[in-house]
Amino acid sequence: MKKFLFMCSLILLAGCAGPGDRLPDVQNANVDLHGTQPCIASVFAPGDRISSIQIGSTSGDNESFHKYFTDDLLIPVSGKCLPLFDYRFSPGKQYVVYYSIDNPNNKRERIIQASFSISNELKNRS
Repeated sequence: MKKFLFMCSLILLAGCAGPGDRLPDVQNANVDLHGTQPCIASVFAPGDRISSIQIGSTSGDNESFHKYFTDDLLIPVSGKCLPLFDYRFSPGKQYVVYYSIDNPNNKRERIIQASFSISNELKNRS
């Protein structure tokens, strides 16, 4: 009986997302190819700032990239390529990129996400 009560209280205290929680607004970005580099673009509002970027490969490699901006926040421009910080994208792999966007005029965080792969055909072009 004690185990049952313990497990029930543990589940209640675990803190699952509920109707009152403010989950981030996740939006998909547009991805185009400029040469052999992807160009990730989205629409931004006045006051939007990039607070972090994460790049990862779904191939299981340890090639992930994380960068957080606390003092020098980046100001994104609508329709322009977002910074990728010279990350090397390899042909034949699937990638996912996340940008955390905050705005002092909006309490809800936004996440801009892009998922894409680089074709092996690009390897022959470079």
